[in-house]
This record gives sequence, structure tokens and C-alpha cells, in this order.
Amino acid sequence: MAQPLVRCVSEVTAIIKDRLDELPLLTVEGEVSNFHPPNASGHLYFSLSDEKAKLNAAFFAFRQKAQPDLPAFKNGDKIRATGRISVYAPHGSYHLNVERVERCDGIGELLQRFEALKRKLYAEGLCDPSKKRALPQLPKRIGVVTAATGAAIRDILNILSRRFPNLHIIVAPCRVQGPEAAPEIAAGIALLNKHFGPDSAEPMDAMIVGRGGGSYEELWPFNEEIVARAVVASKIPVISAVGHEPDVAITDFVADLRAPTPSAAAELICGRKEDFERRLLDARERLIKALRVSYVEARNRVQRYAASALFRDPIHVLERYAQQVDALEDRLRFAQERTLSEAKQHVREAQLRLEQAGNVLFLKARQTLAEASTRLEMMLQRRMAQCSERLTSQTATLKAMDPTAVLKRGYALVSDADGHIVTDAADVNHGAPLTIRLATSTLTATVTKP
Repeated sequence: MAQPLVRCVSEVTAIIKDRLDELPLLTVEGEVSNFHPPNASGHLYFSLSDEKAKLNAAFFAFRQKAQPDLPAFKNGDKIRATGRISVYAPHGSYHLNVERVERCDGIGELLQRFEALKRKLYAEGLCDPSKKRALPQLPKRIGVVTAATGAAIRDILNILSRRFPNLHIIVAPCRVQGPEAAPEIAAGIALLNKHFGPDSAEPMDAMIVGRGGGSYEELWPFNEEIVARAVVASKIPVISAVGHEPDVAITDFVADLRAPTPSAAAELICGRKEDFERRLLDARERLIKALRVSYVEARNRVQRYAASALFRDPIHVLERYAQQVDALEDRLRFAQERTLSEAKQHVREAQLRLEQAGNVLFLKARQTLAEASTRLEMMLQRRMAQCSERLTSQTATLKAMDPTAVLKRGYALVSDADGHIVTDAADVNHGAPLTIRLATSTLTATVTKP
């Protein structure tokens, strides 16, 4: 059997590079991530990605100058990059040597999803700062939801063990990148709440959820809604610690506290044991000093009280106070008698003034009443004269208008059977009965000739 040809790594890499260099120009559309500012030579390095894959790209300075209409772009932008696939031999990695860049309309799909979920969570009030819970100053039990292996868990455990070795740390391992990561992170948060929630026998004081740095796509599980909902539903306060300082994840908005890195989260969640011990010692010294001062002051007061006359000869002190009480009692009795005498004198004087004032008022009132009676009598006489004159005038008017006076002068009132006054002979018929009223009597007649 023939032995296979043995080649060195550089030969294999050269073969691959030659094959890739034979590929034609490609135009690749994707979302920009891992964008780095131009280096000293002006070259740009970034990645193009979609939901399933990522392609590294290099855009050299001389290629940029060859494109006068080069658009500006950044992480999250969606672009079309035209270039050739090549291999960087020292790293054995392939990438796209970009020759031209064009922006696509709108922002990248991942950034769109990020902003949409952020707006949704804010609209539901899940990012309200007033709902953030404070972390305990000295936790006893801390949970960590991250990958079981990696720099993040090592940094957290290292820092916590150095700052406070007595802490009880519980790790819920999970994947932190890839399509399966988000459900596992949410499950880890739920698992810690189930076994170490506030109602459990061993409640957990706080929880760190996060991972170390990585590309935008690698950090994406912490931008999924399932993880955000799990953080919101957690009864244990959550610290979000995703990536490095510039990285921002959805969990940063819904968590109770954001830490720029996992290491910073470990430092925020617990102070140094030495600091606590030093503060306790300082407090102990201050308490001892305060107790000593209080003891000295109390002892001095007791000594002063013991040296006072009350303790040396209490009977003498009581006699002196008894004399003072008697003197005060005599002064009080004299003051009461004097006050009562003065009050009686005031009453007598007031009574005299009242009697004098009453006599004067009575005389004035009687004089006023006499004057009022005279005026009233005059007014009544004048009123009666006016009424008498009016009565005489109206009586004369009535007599003048009295119909019986006219009948006394020989006139008569003739009425028909219905009682209607007859003023014309044409108004009655032959044989009609009539009533004739005279001044003192009434006659009945019949019409014989109308």
C-alpha cells in the first residue's frame, strides 16, 4: 500500500490559497460586526455575518482610496462587500479581501431585532429603574449562570475567592453562544430560582448572568427575548455581565444591575473581607471609646450625687424643703385672700356703676317713651282725619251713583221673563210678560200692543 504524500503546513496552506485565488469576485451581503477603527496603516478589519455564519473581511487602505464614494459603516450596518476570498497563512484562516463596499438600505437585521426587542421591553415597563432591586451589602450565597469552562467563570471564582473566601458560590453551567445558548441561559436562571429562591431554605442573595468578550454574534444569546423574560421573572436580583465595557446586551436593560465585565460583576457583588473586618474593628474601637467616655461621665455624676447634701444628710434637706413649702403655703393663702378681697371690691364698684348707669338709662328711656307716645297720638289723629275725609267723599260718590235715587224721581226698570232689561218696545212680543221695578215696589204686566 502506497504511503500518502507528506506535506508541511505551509504547503497545505499554499495549496488552499491557490485554489481560493482561482475563485471569481464575490459580492457578499451581511451585517457588519467586530468592526475595528482603521489601524496605523489605515486598513479596516471587520466581519460580515448573518444568522448562520460569519465571514472575516479586510479592507486595505489602497482599496479604500480607489473607491471615491466609499460610504461610512459601523457595527450593525448591513452592507454589500465585493472582493476575493483569500487565506492568511500565519493564522490558517480565510477572509474576504474587500475591493468595494456598498451600503444596503436600513440597518442590519440583528440590530433591527435588538432595537425592536428593546422598545418592546421598555414599553412594558420592564426596564424601569424604579423596579431595580438593591444588592445586599454582604451576600452569603451567590449564583453564576455562564459557561462551565472559560475565562468568565475563572475570573469570577478567582475574584470572589480572594475577596471573601467564605462565600457559597453555585454555578448553573450553560452554553453562552450558538442557537442553543439562549434556552440554556434562561433554564439556568429558572433553575437557581427554583432551588434557591427567597422562599427556599437556603435563599440566594444575588446572581451573575453573563460571559466574557466575543463577537456581536457570539454575544447574541443575551439579546434574545427568552433570556430577557427569564431575568425579569427572577426573584433573585440579577447582575448582567456580558462581554467587555463597550458591549451592550438586552439583559443589561432588564437586570437589576449592569457590570461591564464578569470580573467587574464579581467586584460589585461583594466587597473585600479585609475591608469588612477593618470596618468592624474600627466600629469596635469607636464603641469601646464611647463606652469608656459614658462610663467616666456616669461615674463622675454618681460621685457628685454621693457628695451632695441629699445623700449626706437627707433629713436636713427634707426639713429645709418643708420650711420652704410652709412659706410658700402662707404666701399662697395671703395671695388668695388679697385676690378675693380685691375681686369683691371690684364687684361692689361695678354694681354701683351699674345702678347709677341704670337710673340714667331709665330716665332717658321714660322720656323717650313719652315723646314717642306724643308723636304716635298726633300721627293717629292726623290719619283718622284723612280717613274721615276720604270716607265722606266716597259716600257722596256712591249716593250720586245709586240707581234707586233715579227710580225715586219717577223712573222704572222694565225686564222680560229672562231678567233682561228692555230698552226698546221692538224687543218684546205681544202677550210677553214683563216685570216693572219701581222705587219701592215691583209690578207685573203683559204686552198688549208692542
